[in-house]
Amino acid sequence: MFKLSAIAKGCALAALSCSPFVQAAENVSTNDQPNIIVIMADDLGQWATSFRNQDIIETPNLDYLAENGVRFENGMTPAPVSSAARASFHTGKMPSQHGVYDFLAEDPKFDANWLDGEKLLSERMKDEGYRTALMGKWHATTDSKDPIRGFDRWLSYDALEAGWKNQYLHSGTVLFSSDGENMEYTGIQAQFLTDETLKFIDQDNDQPFFVSLNYVEPHFPFEGLPERLVTKYRGIAHKVVAFGGNSVLDHMSDFTLVPDDHEEQLAQYLAAVTLLDDQLGKLIDGLEGRDLLENTVIAFVSDHGLLMGQHGLYGKVNASFPYNYYEETVRIPFVVSGPEKYVRQKQVRGEFVDLLDLHATVLDLAAGDKQSYDTSYGPGKTLLPMLKGERVREWREYQFAERGNSRMISNGHWKLIRYYPNPEVNKEPEDHWYDLSNPMGERYLSEPPREELRVKMIADLDAFFEQYSSDKFDGLKMWELAYPNFTTEDMLKHERWN
Repeated sequence: MFKLSAIAKGCALAALSCSPFVQAAENVSTNDQPNIIVIMADDLGQWATSFRNQDIIETPNLDYLAENGVRFENGMTPAPVSSAARASFHTGKMPSQHGVYDFLAEDPKFDANWLDGEKLLSERMKDEGYRTALMGKWHATTDSKDPIRGFDRWLSYDALEAGWKNQYLHSGTVLFSSDGENMEYTGIQAQFLTDETLKFIDQDNDQPFFVSLNYVEPHFPFEGLPERLVTKYRGIAHKVVAFGGNSVLDHMSDFTLVPDDHEEQLAQYLAAVTLLDDQLGKLIDGLEGRDLLENTVIAFVSDHGLLMGQHGLYGKVNASFPYNYYEETVRIPFVVSGPEKYVRQKQVRGEFVDLLDLHATVLDLAAGDKQSYDTSYGPGKTLLPMLKGERVREWREYQFAERGNSRMISNGHWKLIRYYPNPEVNKEPEDHWYDLSNPMGERYLSEPPREELRVKMIADLDAFFEQYSSDKFDGLKMWELAYPNFTTEDMLKHERWN
C-alpha cells in the first residue's frame, strides 16, 4: 500500500489529536492499489536490447527488471507509428476506433480535435483515486503545451513554439511545458525527466500515484548522446546491424535509405538505449530509497520498433512504400515488475501482448480489491493473471496492427499485410504474405499458406476490425478523414490505391 507520511504515522501511533493528519489518514483508500509507473520509450525495437543482443547491447537495469518480473517475448505494438500507438495506449482503442491513424504533425492546420470525446486512461485513473502525471512525450494530439485532461502534473513540450525537432534533443536546451507554462532545461533531457518524476512522487499526498513517463530516446536525431556511452558502441555497432540489406518494398524516400555514416548513427542510437537503461536504474534506486519499491508496479515498453539498417532501411512503418510491418517495426520490449502479490518473478511469457493489454492491466491493478475493470470498449485484456504466473488458456491466437488503409494479422508463423484501395475504386485488396519461419525472413513475399488457413486468417482479420472500428474513424476510409500530416494527401493520391 502507498505510504502515509512519517508525521501522520506518528500521530496515529500516539493517538494524538492532530486533526489534519488524522483526517488525511482517514481519507486514504481502503482498496489495495499499487503505485504504477509506465515507462514508454520512443522508437525502441525489441531487437535493440540485451534480450536480443546480449553480448553487445548494455541494458543491465532492464535485465534486472525482467529478472524481478515478467518479460513478454512477443510484446507488440497495435500501430507502428508514434501518435497512433500512443493514442491507442491512452484510450485503450485501435486507431480505427479513435481516429489517430498516422503521426500528427505539430501544426495548427492539422488539428482536427483528435481524441475529443474519448475518455483517457488518465481520467479513468483519477476516477480510481490516483494522482496522475505525464512526463515527456505526449504526441497523441497536435499540441502538447496545454495539459491534457486527467493529469495532475504535466511536463511535456511546446513544439509549436520551439519547432518539432527541439523536443527530441537528447542534450542541449529543450523548451518544456510545465503545467502549461514554458520553461527551458539545458543538459541531458532524459535525466531531467527522471528527476522530475521523482519530485512528483515526493509530493506530500496520500493517494497512490500513476506516472506515464515518456522518454524521447532513442528517437532521431541520432546525435548528441553522452560520449561516454557512444564510445562503447562505435567499434561494435556493425555487429548489431551491418550495412547492407534489402527487401521487395520500395523505400519511401532517400531519407529512409541507410546513410553513409550508418555505424556512427547506429552507435548513437544504441547509446540512447543505454542512457534509457541508466534512467531506469536511477528510478528503481529512487523508489527503493523511498521505501516505495515494495508497492510499485513498473512497466517498460516502447510505442513501436524501428529499422536501423535492417532491410536496407531507416525508419518505422513509413520507411517503405507500401508501409511495412516488419518484425523489427512491430516488436517492442515489454517488461512488467512489481510486488510479489501482483507479479510472479523470473517469468518469460510467450503470449502476444500489446499496449492495449497494458492499458487494461493498469486499470485492473487500479481497481484494487474491487471487481476487474471493464475495458470492453477496446480489444485489450488484463495481463494480471499472467503476471501472477497463472496458466492462461483462453488467449488470442493473433496479433493485429494497422496504419490507415493497411492492416496486419500474424499468428507468429504466417503474417498477412493487407492493403486496401480507395473505396471508390472497384478493386480487391493487395495481400502480402510472409512465412516467418523461412530463413530469408521478410526479405521476400511468400506464397500464401494452404487455402484453409488463408481463408481463416482473412476472415479473422475482417472480424476483428468489424468489432474494433467505428463508422467515423475506420482506417479504410482515410480518404474521408482529416489529414494528420503534410504527407497524407500525396499518399492518398498514389496510383497504387486508385
